[in-house]
Formats: sequence, C-alpha cells, structure tokens
Amino acid sequence: MKSTETAIYALLLVISLGVAWDAWQGGTDSGGEAADSPIVLFDPGSGGLSELHWQGKKAVATVLFDGKGKKLRSWVSAGKRVKIDGPASPEAAGDDDSAEAEANAKPPEPVYGEPELRSFPGGKQVTELMERFSPLVALRRFEGLEPATITEMGLDEATGSLSAKAASGKTLKLVIGNKAYGSSDTYARDESSDSVYLLSSKVLGSLRSAESRLMERNILGFDPIEATSVVLSSPAGVERALRHEGTHDEENAYWADPSSPNEHESVDAFMKQLFQLRATAYPKDDERLTDTEVETILRASFPGEEKPYLELGRELDTKRSKEDEPAWNWHARTHLTRGIWVKVSRNAGTELSDNMAKVLEP
Repeated sequence: MKSTETAIYALLLVISLGVAWDAWQGGTDSGGEAADSPIVLFDPGSGGLSELHWQGKKAVATVLFDGKGKKLRSWVSAGKRVKIDGPASPEAAGDDDSAEAEANAKPPEPVYGEPELRSFPGGKQVTELMERFSPLVALRRFEGLEPATITEMGLDEATGSLSAKAASGKTLKLVIGNKAYGSSDTYARDESSDSVYLLSSKVLGSLRSAESRLMERNILGFDPIEATSVVLSSPAGVERALRHEGTHDEENAYWADPSSPNEHESVDAFMKQLFQLRATAYPKDDERLTDTEVETILRASFPGEEKPYLELGRELDTKRSKEDEPAWNWHARTHLTRGIWVKVSRNAGTELSDNMAKVLEP
C-alpha cells in the first residue's frame, strides 16, 4: 500500500517539476519569450513612482515616495500578519487504518490575520527599489499558458499581490504566484492583460521583508557636513548656539561656540556623538509613545528648508528601576521620523545625557 502511494507521489512530483521547468525555460508549448531584449512591465516615466503596495500571505508593505534623486523621501508602513489557528485537521475516514491515515494526513495550512503595522522612513534599499521600477523589467514573459501550468505557477489561487502607481497616474497591478523551481525568482500575472511574467527575486525580496530591510536607522535626515549651525536647548530654558567651522574640509571640520573657542574640543565631541545616534527600533503604530510618556531632555535645531531637528528623550523603565536608582529607556525623534519617538540604545542615550551637562550648563 505504502509503496504504491510513494510511487504515485513520486510520479506527480516529476510531472510537476517538469511543467515548472518547461515554463521557466519558455518552451514553445508555454509560449515563453526569451529575454533577448528588455521585457518592460511598467515604466513610471520621468516623474518616478509615487506608491508601491505589497500584499503577501505573511506580511504587507506600503511605500510612499516623494521627490527624486538626492531629494527622494519615502515613508514605509509594513508588518507581519498575525498567525492564528488553522483549520481543524481532517478526521481519518472509517475505522480501518485510522492510525496510518492520521499519521499521513497533511498538516493544516496556517491562517494569518491582519498585520501589525509599524511606520518609518525608508532607507537606502528603498532608493534601490525605486530604481528597479524605473522601469520594471521581467526576466521572461509567457503567453497562452495551459491551466495546468497556471496552477503549477501558483497563479490560479494566488495569495500575494503587488501594485504600483506612478506620479503621472499610471498604474500596475500584479497577481503574485510561486517561486520558480530552483530559484527565488517569482511568477506574476498582469491583471490588465493576463500575461504571465517571471520577476527577479530582487524585485520582491525587500518588500517581503520590508519591516527590517527597508527601515532607515539614521534618523538625522541630512549629511552632518551640510549643517552650518545648531541651537541646543534644554527644558530648563538653557540655549547654546554653535557653528560648524571649516565645512569646506570635511576631515578637519569641527563644531565650536564662537564665544568660547577654548571649549571647541568638548563641543565637537558632543556634536559628533549626537550625529551618531541611530534608531534601534520603531514602535508599532498602536504602541507609539506620547509626550506625556517621554521626558524631553535635549533639542537640537538646525537651519534649513525642512526645519530639521533632533530631540532626545527618556522614559522610566519600571521593570529595571530601583527605589533609589531609576533606570531609563531612551528615545529620539526628528523631522525624518515625522515626530514619532523611536528607541535608541541605552548607552548612547546615557552618554549624551551625561555629556550634555558639560555643554549646556545653566
């Protein structure tokens, strides 16, 4: 009995792999088109992309674009779907061989619910993603596929979708299927034409893991060498204006207070430490901290069209705190994080707080 079932499963597997391989190779039966010239699915034009939306079985992502080139800004909302209980396992039919049937029963597919989203500015991989869509090129194109091949490609009951919108208003909607046998390249079907394409793994890879791969951890929003001045202030009302000297020579540039030139070493060290602040985690959208939960201890305001700023704050860690020794969780926010408090390392926050006392003395 088992040997017969094994032989049948083996035969079906060979047939399945053969169909997938033939489709990937673009044989005459599947209508595959060789990639001798670029196969353009979508060209957003000179205005570039304005939106990207990914809906997967396990995760989702939305990327909003603003600007191009060095002025490109992006905002990402992404998260994993919450895994919930799957369907009940089918009961073994009849009394005979029930133990064997239960042992060989295919485990139920997990069911995923709504995603837990977190929002953050996009990093360098978002810029690379936009470049891949300018234009979006496929590895292969298939026409006139048989229903069996469509099924093997996972496009008859697809669980994923990708849509793009250009600044010009032009749109693209793709149904996402299975990965091609032996690779991470993925089959996709254009909803407007029913044409099937093979997409490079680089197109969807970062979207599938957007929550980690697209995140910008440098929350400053500009190159430190571009800053010409800053005003540091504390909640106590103490302010100090600093200038960035020698910006024409990046290696020898330094921060100083024109009224106290002898203190430039400690001031410069503090500013460089401030510029090295990085986000360690962005909160989920429904777990963002409010100003009543975070105590702001420092604000750095820079000149510029976007009115860039950086604020450092702390939140009491009730689990780690002792009666006579408070412990803090450290957070920061900037114009780039859209005012959302993001977590930074405890060491960085503590060191900046300690050194701030030397730079901002009441």
